[in-house]
Amino acid sequence: MRPLVALAYYPLWAVAVTVAVTALRLGRNVGRGLVALCFFLAFWVTGLILLETEGTVALAEHVLPSGIIVAAGLAHAYADVAGASRRPVVAAYAVSAAVALLGAVSPRLLYGPAARSPGPLFLPLAVVMGLAAVAVGARLGRAALAARGLQQRRIAALFFGSVLATLGGGFLVVLRVHGLGDVLLGAPVLLLAILLVAYAVLIGELGRSRRVFAQGLAYAGLTAFLSSLGLVVFFKILPALAPGGGASLAWLVFVLFLAALPSDPLRLLVVEHLGRRMFKRPIGVRDLAEEIERVEVRADQAERLAELGRLASAVAHEIRNPLGVIAAQTKLLERQGARPETVASLRGQVDRAKRFLDDLLRYSRPRPLEVSEVDALSTLRLAASHVRQIVGEGAPPIEIAPEAGGPIFVEADRGAFLDVATALLQNAAIALEGSAEGRIRAVVTRGEGGFVVVRVEDNGPGVPAEIEAMLFQPFVTGRGRDAKHPGTGLGLAVAARWLERHGGTLRHERAALGGGRGARFEARWPERAAEAAG
Repeated sequence: MRPLVALAYYPLWAVAVTVAVTALRLGRNVGRGLVALCFFLAFWVTGLILLETEGTVALAEHVLPSGIIVAAGLAHAYADVAGASRRPVVAAYAVSAAVALLGAVSPRLLYGPAARSPGPLFLPLAVVMGLAAVAVGARLGRAALAARGLQQRRIAALFFGSVLATLGGGFLVVLRVHGLGDVLLGAPVLLLAILLVAYAVLIGELGRSRRVFAQGLAYAGLTAFLSSLGLVVFFKILPALAPGGGASLAWLVFVLFLAALPSDPLRLLVVEHLGRRMFKRPIGVRDLAEEIERVEVRADQAERLAELGRLASAVAHEIRNPLGVIAAQTKLLERQGARPETVASLRGQVDRAKRFLDDLLRYSRPRPLEVSEVDALSTLRLAASHVRQIVGEGAPPIEIAPEAGGPIFVEADRGAFLDVATALLQNAAIALEGSAEGRIRAVVTRGEGGFVVVRVEDNGPGVPAEIEAMLFQPFVTGRGRDAKHPGTGLGLAVAARWLERHGGTLRHERAALGGGRGARFEARWPERAAEAAG
């Protein structure tokens, strides 16, 4: 084998297999198609290596046609990412199997010795496969243009990866068979294809899963580097230290075993030390043990909170029953001709009690986060629509000001994002209700440090100074019991807790919009949910 071939294709094979195995071991949202595609690319590189290795050229002639399975892997990966029909995937695997079987049984039908000349079926099959590749590429391109956010990036990576895999696969074979190119031409193209597929695999993971996956790849590289140094020592030095100069197999095994015994913990020690230098939250054995201790503390706190939640549920149940009776009696009083203001007052108090119970349950019984990709601007508009319905005709105008450059996406629990935006906009709208000069402005921007900032400000009276220091504590509210929309004191507390669980923050300051009198709330969401709590 030529040194350049080994230098070009061995790393490609190693990267493709490492990504596939790491995805199998650590991935949670990858999909079998992307994993299969990584293995298929590694298989194709294996065929090219065999073709360039003396003594395995005949075997390579039987293996190379199986490389068409890369196209089936692309179809499978696309179906996983886009949720498309599985029928084309089955058809692609069937055609790939047929071509692979034909090449394994009779490679001379496809090309001559060492794949240096075309066979009788080479041109027809090349035309059919070329048309199929164009059709698959066109479908991936249309899907990428139609998708949005994370899905668009994954499909786009697959699209460009498919183009490069076609150039480094079938097109490379066409060039070699007609004597127009060398297998080395495919190395840089296949490298880019493998990196694009790896990117599609990696961004499919969300939250902690992405962090663990990325560190798993880095640890694999560090381990490979240290292991290669150890193997050099084993094979070059240790045999000479064994009795008989390494001629005795028993003595060689004995010496190698004792030399290898401390090497694994030493390797782990070095890799974990380097991992702590490279990553903010490493996943070494000791680091995971410390994380378990922290999780146990949080679990104890969660258990106490769950106990509070069970108590709140029991209280809510006991209160809802009489509230239902009061609501029914209010309806009966209305039919019997009771004064309208009396009926309205009763209903208002019942509604207020129900809102308080709902807020109490949300605060005391937080549900697990369901992290997905959220379009921040469209969700903010939805929250504004909800607020207009809640406040009614007296609601002031709400201006949603997007950042230039297109939509902004954030990895978060969509319900939590909507709850926070609704709470901030609703507080501002209630503070300005009925004000002819009232204005609310909401802005979504990309902040520093990988955060997406949702800023809501108004020109209302602002937060009372006496509660400003404890604004995000439960049961703290600036709206009195007799207000038109009495507050429960839990809305901002729930919003602050949502952001805390995502690794973000919620803060308040005086708004420039109100000449120093209004309120401005700034919710900072991590754009990538690597640190989001479960």
